[in-house]
Amino acid sequence: MEDASWDRMVDAIDARFGLASHGRTKRPVAEGHELTESVAFITFERDGDMYMLERVTGPAIIDRKTVGARRAGATVHYEFVYDPDEEARKTILYRKAGDDWELLDPSALQL
Repeated sequence: MEDASWDRMVDAIDARFGLASHGRTKRPVAEGHELTESVAFITFERDGDMYMLERVTGPAIIDRKTVGARRAGATVHYEFVYDPDEEARKTILYRKAGDDWELLDPSALQL
C-alpha cells in the first residue's frame, strides 16, 4: 500500500536538508517473532547533527495483556496480541549521539 504522507515528509526533508542515505528493510516484530514489519528509513544532517527517520509498517496491535504479580515490588510487563491482516504505521525519529541513536519526538523537525 502506498504511503503518501511518508513520501511528502521525505520530499520536504530532501528539499531542506538533502538525504545522506535511504533504504528499506524487514525485521521481526519485537514481541511477535513469527511476524515481520517493513521499515523505510532516511538519514540526513541538520545543524551539524545526524538524524534518522523511520517509517515502520507492521501488524496492528489489537490487545495488550498485563503479565505480573499483584504484590508490592513485583515487575509487570505487557504481551501484545497482533492482527496479521490489519496494518499499522508509525514514524520514529532518532538523533545520533556519539555511536548511538537517541529517540526524539518527530514533531521536533517542525516541517
